[in-house]
Amino acid sequence: MTRRSALHTTIDLLSRRSYSQQQLSQKLQQKGFDESEISDALDYARQNAWLDDESYAQSLTRARLAKGYGPNYIRQYLRQKGISGELVAKVLSDPEWDWYQALELSFCRKFKQGLPERGPLQQKCRAYLFRRGFDADLINILFSEQAQQ
Repeated sequence: MTRRSALHTTIDLLSRRSYSQQQLSQKLQQKGFDESEISDALDYARQNAWLDDESYAQSLTRARLAKGYGPNYIRQYLRQKGISGELVAKVLSDPEWDWYQALELSFCRKFKQGLPERGPLQQKCRAYLFRRGFDADLINILFSEQAQQ
């Protein structure tokens, strides 16, 4: 039985789902391929636009935003997936993302009854939104708008 090449393994992996360059490199290392073969396979995949960290990061950002996560959570998530800090900053600064809408979505899903009265429930609400990755400034804007309604 002949061993598959790193390129064939790369194509096989990318045909199932997207990966960051770092994730794919780790997968190939785990399968025992040497560094030069991995490098050649990744170069080939990049040249054919099968492997693109920026589009992968945008896709992950879009998916997490739709689930009501904020920029701080998504930043951490992208870094865990092997996306460089510079690319993360570029993707998150895209004006396409509506962070306030994601905040409202997250708030409305969790607190259907509306803004809790001052006290422990409001603290719980703030903590929840903060854990979801939203900045305190944005949370304060939401609370002031909710209080006016």
